[in-house]
Amino acid sequence: MDKENQLLQQYSQNQRNFSGINLQGATLIAERLQDANFSHADLSNTVFFGSNLSETLFLNANLNGAILVATNLTDAILIEANLINANLSGAKLIGAQLINAQLTGITIVGANLSNANLINADLSQTNLYKANLSWSELSLTNLSEANLSEADLSHGRLVGANLTGADMNGANLQDTNFSGANLTEVNLKDTTLNLNSPELLAEILRQAAGDDKDKQNLAELLLMYRQGWDYLLTLNQPLTEWGIETIKAIASSEQKFPK
Repeated sequence: MDKENQLLQQYSQNQRNFSGINLQGATLIAERLQDANFSHADLSNTVFFGSNLSETLFLNANLNGAILVATNLTDAILIEANLINANLSGAKLIGAQLINAQLTGITIVGANLSNANLINADLSQTNLYKANLSWSELSLTNLSEANLSEADLSHGRLVGANLTGADMNGANLQDTNFSGANLTEVNLKDTTLNLNSPELLAEILRQAAGDDKDKQNLAELLLMYRQGWDYLLTLNQPLTEWGIETIKAIASSEQKFPK
C-alpha cells in the first residue's frame, strides 16, 4: 500500500496523529484531512491541491516546495513551519497561525489570510498579489521586496514590520497600523492610504523630496509629532501645499481626503 492510501485509510479509521510522518512528494488531491496532527512531519514537495486541512496542526512541519493551491487551511496551526517556495495561490488561511513561519519565496496569489497571525514570519520576496490580509497580525514580519500589489491590508497590524522595497501598488491600506515599520523605497502608487499613519505619509513625502532638505524636514515633522493628514492641513509653512498635493497625487482615485 502506498503512503497516500495508507494515510487516508488510517484517517478514515479516526486516526488523527501523524506527527513526524514522512510524506515527501506525496499527492493528495481534494482530500479531507481536517483536524489532523502533522507536527514535525516531512511534507516537502507534497501536493495537497484543493484539500481540506482546516484546523490541522503543522507545528514545525517541513512544507518546503509543497503545493497547497486552493487548499482550505482555515484556523490551521503553522507555527515555525517551513513553507519556503510553497505555492498557496487561492488558499484559504483565515485565522491561520503562522508565527515564526518561514515563507520566503512562496506564492500566495489571491489567497485569503484575513485574521491570520504572521508575527515575525519571513515573507521576503513573496508574491502576495491580490491577497486578502485584512485584520491580519503582521507585526515584526519581514515583507522586504514582497509583491503586495492590489493586496488588502486594511485594518492590519504591521508594527515594526520590514517592508523595504515592497511593491504595494494599488493596495488597500485603510486603517492599517504601520507604527515603527520600515517603509523605505516602498511603492505606494494608487494605494488607499491610512491618512492617520505618520510612517506612511512621511515615506511618501521622503520619496518625493529627493535631495531637497526642506521637503525632507516636512516628512520628519510628521514622524516627530506622530501626526498625519489632519496635522498636515494645519501647518502654516511654504511647503504645506506641496505635501498635501504630493500625497493626493500618489493615492488611489477612490481615496477620500477630509478637509
